Amino acid sequence: MATEVRTENQGGKMMRVLAILLVFISNMTLAMNPEPANAAFSSWLVFSQGSGKKQLMWLSEEDGSMLDGPFQGPMAFITDKNGNLWVGDSLNARILAFDSNGKQGREYDLIAAAKAAGLASDPLLIDLTPGINGKLIAADASNNAIIEIDLRGGKPRAFTSPPAGSDHHWSQINRIHSDSAGEIYIEDVALRHTVILNRDGKPQKTLAGHIGLAVAESSRIALISASDGEMTEWYVLTSEQPGGELVKLARLNAENPILWCSLIGYDGQQRLHVIYDTARARHYITLDSEGIITNKHTTLLHDPGYDVNRPDWIDKSGRIYTLQVKHPALSILRLD
Repeated sequence: MATEVRTENQGGKMMRVLAILLVFISNMTLAMNPEPANAAFSSWLVFSQGSGKKQLMWLSEEDGSMLDGPFQGPMAFITDKNGNLWVGDSLNARILAFDSNGKQGREYDLIAAAKAAGLASDPLLIDLTPGINGKLIAADASNNAIIEIDLRGGKPRAFTSPPAGSDHHWSQINRIHSDSAGEIYIEDVALRHTVILNRDGKPQKTLAGHIGLAVAESSRIALISASDGEMTEWYVLTSEQPGGELVKLARLNAENPILWCSLIGYDGQQRLHVIYDTARARHYITLDSEGIITNKHTTLLHDPGYDVNRPDWIDKSGRIYTLQVKHPALSILRLD
């Protein structure tokens, strides 16, 4: 019996050695045969650390690198239909505006807005989305609320969740979206559903299981479905109206396993932009209304440097933006 046990252990050891050797060979193959990049990001705006103009606040280690984890820096970056950039400087409790040339414009005090809207605590901004009729919508994690800011100077409004147990309750806001009717879509990462408010902040509908959405101006929604067991196929599902039947728009597959996939959003021509990572590259694809890939860019993998809610976003022309933190600066990059 002792001999048999020893023989099995030796066999198991040989199998482990063989597995390690195969992994080593696989990694060498990946290094020698990288997926070719056909596009690259270039720096557009650069911010230093602080609370002044062209500055954003983030928390740093002693060596200057950003602390790991959520809410360690600015959490929201979006562009509107006029090409303006809005930056949610979360730790400074403010929103900064920049025009399409990167010139800084107005600054909006979120603490003052939350107080004017009747909220009890200082806000902690987690996401932004453009509203209609000169409104800007902010998601406030501290008060678990939505703050509607009137860019024309009107009084801010706050929309808070119905009580726990309600069909339209939300407990942990992740992302928010809006459409041309003024409806607001609140993704709840804890309850794994999306609550839809009308333009007056009244809950209208809850979409169970809908997380990681993209919302078009026309109210068309899209989301990513589960992949197959080999992680080589992911599906993009769409519905013409919230709560309508979800249909497959496109199947995403790659020669190498897709490790992560997300929706960036719709551009002004209602094209849907999708991002996914393989082990060796990052891929950006554009889908038309029929699910046909009309554009594809491949870049080197990159890390924004901290846990930001929306590290990639898109403007109405279809240009893609991303973030990168390298001490001592935070840069907004644009895809060439």
